[in-house]
Amino acid sequence: MAFAFLIPLLAGLVSGYIFKKSTDEIGYLAGVAAIISFIISLVIAPWEIQLFLLIVVLVSTHQLLQQNEYIIKSQRDRTLVAEPRAMSDIPPEDVAVEAPCKYRGANYEPQDTVSNISKGELVGKYRGSPWRSYQINS
Repeated sequence: MAFAFLIPLLAGLVSGYIFKKSTDEIGYLAGVAAIISFIISLVIAPWEIQLFLLIVVLVSTHQLLQQNEYIIKSQRDRTLVAEPRAMSDIPPEDVAVEAPCKYRGANYEPQDTVSNISKGELVGKYRGSPWRSYQINS
């Protein structure tokens, strides 16, 4: 088995260490070098190692997917048990339901700003079209 793929892998590990420990701009450069080294190492790795990494990724993704589905299902069940609703409480599909407005975790009601705009005088022309000034009346 060829071990040439270990050279960019080790270079990537060293670059990743520099990226984690550095606070200067060189850290970003080291991070980019680490990512490129890992990709090169993965490309030139033997097929056995590539197959092993593929299996590891597929199994871990499947486990994460199962955990997320379980969490979503338990949250859905908890909301259904906590808030039993009658069929008349469910809004019909054609009625738009407004989403609550939130900013940084605080709920708020948006204020409608209606302003009257009146045409002002003709100021000039821009590319052959009349250019008017508009006045906002509160």
